Amino acid sequence: YGKLVFALFGVYVWELFQTSGFEWSLITRSRKFTWPLVIFFFQCRYCILLALIGIIISMTVRNPALYTFNSWAGNMAILGASTSLMLRTIAIWERKLKVVVPLCLLCLAHWGLLWRGMFLLNVQWSTTEQTCVLQSSNHIFLNVTFFMTMGFDLTILTFTLTKLVRHKARSDLWSLLFTDGLVYFITAFCFNALPAVRSLHHLHAAPSVLTILGVRS
Repeated sequence: YGKLVFALFGVYVWELFQTSGFEWSLITRSRKFTWPLVIFFFQCRYCILLALIGIIISMTVRNPALYTFNSWAGNMAILGASTSLMLRTIAIWERKLKVVVPLCLLCLAHWGLLWRGMFLLNVQWSTTEQTCVLQSSNHIFLNVTFFMTMGFDLTILTFTLTKLVRHKARSDLWSLLFTDGLVYFITAFCFNALPAVRSLHHLHAAPSVLTILGVRS
């Protein structure tokens, strides 16, 4: 697990370095700052980095505040990614109310669930280990958040693909949006399904929570 986290951290830092031209283009004003899409993009981009750093630190430092921070950073990254895709989907549909209303309602529910889920970790002081130990979390609520995330992403993907399939002129942009939507959904679905399935099978609390913290990154 530790080696995997370090590997993911290295890959992600390299990815940030490789794509840092986007930030530089905003600083130099060669690219227009588009609100609010860019806000959620940066939220996702750097919360993932913070979550990975927090998880690495938590391997040697056990502290309740650190676990809460990891949960916060991971959930904020998920919310940023889903909200960015939602805004892109709304733009594709040209802000039609039949798309905007259901997606915004689902988005608010998603934000509410994941925000509450940031503060469900049960951390206690262990007299034997002389450190804080992560005991458990609310498995039922966490399963709801996992399946809500998968359902929300599936809804966004469905709206996106429906609009793109109807679009007769299949340009490079069409292919990019189509591929990005599929890749994101498949990746997010797999990583959210893993802890959900583990929790449904009532596996030991500690490994499940560690998996949750890892997936949140």
